[in-house]
Amino acid sequence: MNERSFETLLYGITANVIAKIMELNGWSENQAMERFLQSKVYAYLEREETKVWHYSALMLAQLFNEERAGHLLLPEV
Repeated sequence: MNERSFETLLYGITANVIAKIMELNGWSENQAMERFLQSKVYAYLEREETKVWHYSALMLAQLFNEERAGHLLLPEV
């Protein structure tokens, strides 16, 4: 996938994950965005070679919450 296509995909996935995080945690958009963009899950997501972008928005939001709880384990793609 070329860089531009991946950036477009990443933007859409990130928006959906933030919406799920807001729903699951009752946070505002700013809170969810700020916390997600600083997470390890997002760091994996923004690297195409990790293939984390294959996960659903719900799974990524759940992984984010697992990371916050101190036990992040990425499932195999």
